[in-house]
Amino acid sequence: MAVMDEFKEEREALKNGTPKQKLAYFWYYYKWHVIISVIVIGMIVSFIYQYVNRKDIAFNAVLLNASPLDQISSEQPDFITDFAEKEGIDLNTSDITFDTSIRIVEGSMDETSVTSTQKLMVYVAANELDSMITDFDSFQKYANSSLFYDLRDILTEEQLQALEPYFYYVDREVVLAIEAANDDLNTDYTPEEMQDPIPVGICLTGCTDLTDNYYFRGDGIVMGIYANAEHADTAVDLAEYLLSK
Repeated sequence: MAVMDEFKEEREALKNGTPKQKLAYFWYYYKWHVIISVIVIGMIVSFIYQYVNRKDIAFNAVLLNASPLDQISSEQPDFITDFAEKEGIDLNTSDITFDTSIRIVEGSMDETSVTSTQKLMVYVAANELDSMITDFDSFQKYANSSLFYDLRDILTEEQLQALEPYFYYVDREVVLAIEAANDDLNTDYTPEEMQDPIPVGICLTGCTDLTDNYYFRGDGIVMGIYANAEHADTAVDLAEYLLSK
């Protein structure tokens, strides 16, 4: 018997079949169509849900080599909520993110350091970071690389006067030498010992909003604002907010 004839006979027999027989027939011939359709519909629904509920990024900082002291809680620290309110940022539609997932041990080839270095490079290249907040030693590894704003280019005269006591400096001569020789020269952040000091960071040591919520691996805390930051003004406002308290 030809296949088509057999198929027609089965269809005719099913006309008088029970619901269970009809369901079994349908599932036998069309189960993969159903499974694939369900998967595709699920993916579409998931995409639409994520798109509709996606929040805008109001500020994104990496806390390099830092860890939240409360490892269990998924809620943001109170100071972030308070800052958002003062800044006029609606956290229902926008996000303020402090990423503590990046940990880099200088000179180490362990998996965490390698992965974190790659992740940080991608973030910076994609303009997804506004600021780095970290300890002095970790910050110094990046401070001479022209990654961060010369703060004199983005601060008002009033802000310069208020924040100058907290500046972290690099020497322009050292930066130029590193760029020319591609060498890691050591430097200090005190301007008195520099030929051409550039303020590239704001020292936040002693800001209890940070120290009460995060553990920093080294001494001191400093913030740098990335030269390609989309929310540089928000970063400045955050530094002023933390220092004011």
